[in-house]
Amino acid sequence: MPSLTQFITTRREEWAQLEALLARSEGNGLRRLGADELDALGRGYRRVLSDVALAQRDFPQDQLTAWLNQLAARAHLRLYRAPGSTWRRLAAFFLLDFPRRFRQAWRYSVVAALLLLLPALGGYLAGLHSEVAREALVPAQLRAIMQRGETWTDMPDALRPLMAVVIFTNNIGVSFFAFTGGVWFGLGTVYTLVLNGLFLGAIFGAGQHYGVGHLLADFVSSHGYVEITCIIIAGAAGLMLGDALLRPGVLRRRDAATRAGRNALALVMGAVPVFVLVGLVEGNLSPSDAPMPVKLAVGPLLWLALMAWLLLVGRSKARTA
Repeated sequence: MPSLTQFITTRREEWAQLEALLARSEGNGLRRLGADELDALGRGYRRVLSDVALAQRDFPQDQLTAWLNQLAARAHLRLYRAPGSTWRRLAAFFLLDFPRRFRQAWRYSVVAALLLLLPALGGYLAGLHSEVAREALVPAQLRAIMQRGETWTDMPDALRPLMAVVIFTNNIGVSFFAFTGGVWFGLGTVYTLVLNGLFLGAIFGAGQHYGVGHLLADFVSSHGYVEITCIIIAGAAGLMLGDALLRPGVLRRRDAATRAGRNALALVMGAVPVFVLVGLVEGNLSPSDAPMPVKLAVGPLLWLALMAWLLLVGRSKARTA
């Protein structure tokens, strides 16, 4: 049985050639390849299938095996999947591929959730019980509004569509920083998640201290669960990128970052339509005069629908593939 180093050394060049052919065929598909390149793509696919079998037998726990599986899957889709329209490919990505990628990244999602929610809990307790913490974490303008028994969440009807655009643009911006922070070996992602969690918790703690916690809950409930989940997804993408830079394994750091970056970017892009939906809810339903029980019910229902999609969709096809 060859060692892992020998296996990589003897096969690395052919894997790189196959990756290059797959990259060239993106966009317009196989039409960009000449006859010789198509023949090379077919040979490379057959060889990588053999390499996958060897890796699964000899190195089942190594990340190289997972990477080879992905490479073989990409080649299979390029060779055998019927070409479809751009809209069909986009629909397939959002409806099937994105949930699968989310499930594959579940460990990063758990860490991102802890980095956001634990500081949020600490910020809430500090904002509730400590005047020093409230002054340090909650802007003075917000404190002044809450001290009057009011909140800043009331919006005129005419401004709600505009505010929806502003809100989901801001949310996407936060997620972008959580994602791109991964290029600093994940430190930027950790900073973004911890800071936003601490700030969010402190505001709710201060609201509870000033007696307007129920007003904030009335505003946030309809959109907050899904919004936080999307930020966690973006944080998971950033942590994935940072992990690849910290632990490239048998790959060069640049190659590991490139591979992880594709998967991480797909996670972030998959969350964008959900952010748009959240922005519409936050800009229209959340500040509306709808009964509080309705708002309190909408948020959990939207979150359950999102989680059902992320955790269940695409499983049967994934098993038969």
